[in-house]
Order: sequence, then structure tokens, then C-alpha cells
Amino acid sequence: MPELGFSTYVFVERIAANAAALHPFPEHNIALVRDALADAGFEISLLGPDAPATGEGVYFQSEPFGDEVMGLLADSLTLRGIGAYAYALVDSSMGGELADIALFTRVGDVFPRCGRHILMTRMYIHRTPTGAGNKAVTWAFGSPADLEEANALLSQRFDTEPVTDPRGMAAIEIRHPEFAAGTAEPMVLLDEIFQVLGAAGFEGITMCNDPGQPSAS
Repeated sequence: MPELGFSTYVFVERIAANAAALHPFPEHNIALVRDALADAGFEISLLGPDAPATGEGVYFQSEPFGDEVMGLLADSLTLRGIGAYAYALVDSSMGGELADIALFTRVGDVFPRCGRHILMTRMYIHRTPTGAGNKAVTWAFGSPADLEEANALLSQRFDTEPVTDPRGMAAIEIRHPEFAAGTAEPMVLLDEIFQVLGAAGFEGITMCNDPGQPSAS
């Protein structure tokens, strides 16, 4: 029986009002991503020290564009044999005691429902000069089937909050109260996520947004 899924996956996210980043896995297939989008009428630039052999893509327009454009990029790739998922930022408020660092939702219509244990995992860190109010949250993105399995594993160790829509699980939010309490550093927590997922055969893209320790003023 043939294995479900694609040989290349791409995760699309906004990086500016008029730009989106395309993160391929594996990275050395970025040229395939560029060519597939060119066939669909989209032009991307390839970035990275080893581009075009490996790297990432950036889609740019002269004017701001809506989240539906990222969905079109992802759908165009999936329809051309490259599994793609696009995510839009719903909320990025850092203020208030109950505010989350970010909230994401999936955009696009023809994303793969089943994957090959390929996820994009990104940790967001917010530090304060005194450490009081530090926050860290990790998001996992991928196919609904892969996310269901990943959440079952991660929820045994972490505080997880799945994001679902009528088409299945869209993402997993993993909260890290240990960092807020000062009992664990973010990289230790991220490594624990790797161990849990890696032991079950998951792989993919990992990123960390850490602005560093702000100076007291």
C-alpha cells in the first residue's frame, strides 16, 4: 500500500502586511516550490545562504494583501503535488494578564488531511526585565491527522489547547507555565517537545522567536 502524504511540505505564514514566508520541508526542495507556484502564476524569491539549492521562499506584493492570499498560495501548491498549510495570525496581543502571545488559524481549502508526521513547531517567548510576566508558548502546525496524534502525545506532558475547525484540528497551542514560574527555560521545554514527538516518528521545521532579555529602564 502506498504511503499517504507528499514528499515535500510547505508551511506558509505572514511576515509583513505585504509579504509571506514559505518554509519547505525538506529545505532542498525549495526550487520545486518556486516552480510549482510559477506554474500557478505566483512569483517568489528564494532566501538563505545556500539558495537556490536550499532555503526558504518569500512572496511579496507592492500593497498589503488579505489572509486569503496565503490560502491561495497553499492551495496552489497542494494541487500541484506539494502538501501545504497556511496560517493567519488572529491575535498577537501581549497585554493583559490573560492575553496569549498569539493565536493562529488555518487558511486555505485543499490542504492535505493526512500527513507523514511532518510538523512545523514554533516557540514564541516574551521576556520582561524582572522576569515577572515572562511568557512562552509553542505552536504546532500540520495535517489534522498528524495533529490529532501529536496532541494525544503532548497532552500527557504539557498543557495543550488544540485549535479546531469544521475540517479537523488546525493547530496545537502548547503553554509553558514552567517558564512563567521560573522553573524551566524555554529551550529545555522545546527539547522536551522534540523528544516526545521524535520518539513517535515526527519531524519537520522548528523555529523559536526569542527577542532576548529587555533591559530595565
